[in-house]
Amino acid sequence: IDYSKFDHIDDSGDEAPGRTQPQPSSKGRDGRELLEAGGLEEKLTLLSGAGKAQGKGPGKASPGGYPGDTPEMAALAAELEKIAGKGYGKTSPEEPPKAGEPQRVSMRSDGRKKIHTTYPDGGEMVEEFDEKTDVLLVRKVRKPSKLGKEGEWVYEVGQATETAFDPYSDLLKASSSNPIFLRKDTPEHLQWRIRNLSYPADVYSVTVDHEKQEIVVRTSNKKYFKRIQVPDLARFALKLQEQLLSWKHQ
Repeated sequence: IDYSKFDHIDDSGDEAPGRTQPQPSSKGRDGRELLEAGGLEEKLTLLSGAGKAQGKGPGKASPGGYPGDTPEMAALAAELEKIAGKGYGKTSPEEPPKAGEPQRVSMRSDGRKKIHTTYPDGGEMVEEFDEKTDVLLVRKVRKPSKLGKEGEWVYEVGQATETAFDPYSDLLKASSSNPIFLRKDTPEHLQWRIRNLSYPADVYSVTVDHEKQEIVVRTSNKKYFKRIQVPDLARFALKLQEQLLSWKHQ
């Protein structure tokens, strides 16, 4: 190694005349200009909560309170301040349920909107609506027994889901040829359907029992008899009107 080229190195800390210290770059690694420590108060403008300009700077505040804004931007800022002053966009905290009022919980699942209502007496009601058409698909209710045990679900609208027959635990199963009764409403009508009845139309009789407020379906051959209750009307203390009752055989 040739050390002769190191003989003329000055050990003093003084820099050689004519040399200048390299200036630190004012740009970051991403190429953006960095803020210098000095004169920040001249480059930044602080805004108070009311939107008024504070501090020093080359820009002057416009009538709306924002430096360098055009009249259009100042007008837009004024409108936004009015909206913010009225409380738009703020969500009020949910009020706790009042005593004696039913409590409702809603959710969406499998294309249906489900609402579960719990009443103060322990009764429950579950309603399911089609998410696209808002048609009521299922309504079932149940009430607790006198001993506080949960009761069985009673379907007012729709049909209970059929379970597969288990030969090890089930003793009997209803025949698939038995009449099937279910309710399927439309947006305009309360509608009931009875399937698996193969009798001609002139055998059926559909009337209103005004005393019990029920719809009675019977056949002249005494093969089928059904009383249909309408709890929807009973909740609103409305009476059945026979002139509004119609039926169709197909």
